[in-house]
Amino acid sequence: MSAPKGPSLATLLMAFGFPLFVLLAVVTGFLIAEQGGLAALSVPDEDAETPSADAATLARGEYLARLGDCAACHTARGGKPLAGGRAFRTPWGTLYSSNLTPDPEHGIGRWTAAQFRHALAHGVGRSGLLYPAFPFESFQHLSADDADAIFAWLRQQPEVAGAPPENTLEGLAGWRPALIGWRMLLHRPWALRFDDARGEAWNRGRYLVEGIAHCAMCHGERGRLGALDRSRRFVGGRILGQGWVAPPLDRESLAHWSRDDLAGYLRTGVAPQASAYGPMAEVVGSSLRHLTESDARAIAEYLLSLPPLPQRPAPPARPARQTVGPASTALYEKHCADCHGRDGRGRARVYPPLDGNPQVVASDPVNLMRVVLFGAAPPTTPGNPAPHTMPPFADRMPEADLLAILNHVRGSWNNDAGEIPPYQLRQARALPLE
Repeated sequence: MSAPKGPSLATLLMAFGFPLFVLLAVVTGFLIAEQGGLAALSVPDEDAETPSADAATLARGEYLARLGDCAACHTARGGKPLAGGRAFRTPWGTLYSSNLTPDPEHGIGRWTAAQFRHALAHGVGRSGLLYPAFPFESFQHLSADDADAIFAWLRQQPEVAGAPPENTLEGLAGWRPALIGWRMLLHRPWALRFDDARGEAWNRGRYLVEGIAHCAMCHGERGRLGALDRSRRFVGGRILGQGWVAPPLDRESLAHWSRDDLAGYLRTGVAPQASAYGPMAEVVGSSLRHLTESDARAIAEYLLSLPPLPQRPAPPARPARQTVGPASTALYEKHCADCHGRDGRGRARVYPPLDGNPQVVASDPVNLMRVVLFGAAPPTTPGNPAPHTMPPFADRMPEADLLAILNHVRGSWNNDAGEIPPYQLRQARALPLE
């Protein structure tokens, strides 16, 4: 007697496959809706719309393009302005910025204003989905008028007929269609609405910080697959691919700053509390120095209102204060005291203070190590036309002396940070210099 037959494959597919298909369709539809629907993921049709190119619009577009630092990101080192090709290192390989000149073949010469607005707001251009190295998560907050002004100004710039290098990304990261999965899982658009409980200046500052200035791209914390965590977008941390730390931006971290000092720092790169080095020096020199005084003060007002966020716990370390002694003091007085003072207070807007400086006592001391190893200079700006340069010490003294000085400044005066071990200094030497 033969055994009873089980259900056929067709029966199993009907019993389980169809419900799974329905569930998948519902989840996919929900995720697409979270992106703003299919329209947000599609390139707008070409139209005959031409943005105004009057003098006032072009002036506003130029101002906004400078605040957005378009030229810095879309110009290769030594290359022609806005022609693209600047390299951005990521854990998955290297991205190269695109050509923003009006060249019809390689740039935005065939783009419409609607397509440009869409790329800024949704990260979808004529070539498809854009990688999140492009800050559409911030640019989504730009008004249509401001986006059109930037587009109008870009179209007035000299054409450069040249394509940037191809991206060199590994695995799925190099397959652009895979970005749809990244977006579905990790990107959530959100609206920036005027806060009636706050004044005009605060709202203007928020619009600039959250939008065109895209501060969160460096000062935000990144989670899975490089996605920005909106809830921790100003908590600070390592800048992806650069080996510098962007400090937290909130009223507690900036407690020793006045609004005037912070606004002045944004425009000049120097303040009584600190000087801009590394990536921040580039941002001030190419972008923020163009801020109007009122916009700089608006940004400062907004940043000084932000609530502090919990920081990741620092790794356990012996207090640097335990390394301070006659030998480290002698080294400091020989190499550092002439500029920064024996008391570590520096000279306002000339030599930054070391006593109480957040960059000196940071739990991740990479900025301090890089500046001491390789030197640095604040940007040259109208408000600081002759900045003083920090000389490099990488080849001037042995590792033991470098560590002694670094730990001396982290453990002297009112500073009470952890000791920098030798392996950490060696890691800093190996970081890219750009």
